[in-house]
Amino acid sequence: MNRGSVMFLLFVLLCPFVPAQERKHIPFTMEEVMRHQAAGTAEERPAIDLNERLRAMSGAARFSQDYLLGPGDVIELTVFGIPELNQKALTLDSEGKISLPFINTVQLMGLTAREAEIRIGALYEATVMKNPQVAVAVKEYRSQFINVLGAVEKPGTYQLTRRAFLIDALAMAGGLIAEKAELKALVHRAAKPEAGLPETIEIDLSQLLEQGDISLNVPVYAGDVVSVPERVERFFYVLGDVNKGGAFEIRKGEQITLSKALASAGGLMFTAKAKKTAVIRANPDGSTNQIAVDVTKILRGDAPDMLLAESDVVFVPGSTTKTVARGVLNGIGGVLSSFVYITVR
Repeated sequence: MNRGSVMFLLFVLLCPFVPAQERKHIPFTMEEVMRHQAAGTAEERPAIDLNERLRAMSGAARFSQDYLLGPGDVIELTVFGIPELNQKALTLDSEGKISLPFINTVQLMGLTAREAEIRIGALYEATVMKNPQVAVAVKEYRSQFINVLGAVEKPGTYQLTRRAFLIDALAMAGGLIAEKAELKALVHRAAKPEAGLPETIEIDLSQLLEQGDISLNVPVYAGDVVSVPERVERFFYVLGDVNKGGAFEIRKGEQITLSKALASAGGLMFTAKAKKTAVIRANPDGSTNQIAVDVTKILRGDAPDMLLAESDVVFVPGSTTKTVARGVLNGIGGVLSSFVYITVR
């Protein structure tokens, strides 16, 4: 037996026992493969509950309630001891100003409620009374909105009622759609960013949510758009006389060869007719090509490995004769093992 034959035999016998690199695998029949290709989707990612982690981080990160006033916001003004100066509903105009008795217009744009109290109090002290006690409460938040789009449970427009960060925005939108969301978020800034900063920030949600890298929890501002791209999954399929047939995910930037595909499927069964392997490839017009491949030549190093394309179906037919022989060999496994040992030596 030559070296190529030994290598092929070892591939068939030992591949099922060699732990393959972790790859998403969905067991399928041929009929299910066709449905899977047509749907173009995968089953939900069995991973850590990112939404639970997101909600926990959002709840734990309650930063100071420093909402900044803007046009359209409605505030209630109370001047203690002088009810005539109280105002139940003051709406900030398009420039962020309000009008008050005795002091005319007051610019409140960009101030917190506490800062607005100090400014109004100072103006009243200068014109009306000494040491006024002023309280400002925000009644309606109308000036600051963000949009959260993409693979989230409730995409839409959300109102900011306090200083907010990326995890807050995602939590407001109900969290990620686990089976669709790519583990990244894009924060598109509405305002011109500071010098040197990009207008769009890409955040690795795996690092933020799974590894807890809080430095990635960037603030979001009025007018920002947060988007979570939908995950695009690519698969190849291995069916027939292999140990673990089904659909296998192609990772980003990965190239899959025929031998790697067979290894992902746990290798060939003893009954496999490896010389009659077929690769079924879809054409853009919906038709298919069937490519005949002699896998034994590839595994022996007598032919170049074949590069697979997305959605390729590798089919390895079985041999009836080998199926009968398999039952016999199962009873003499020890003899076969000895044979392999002697041959390799």
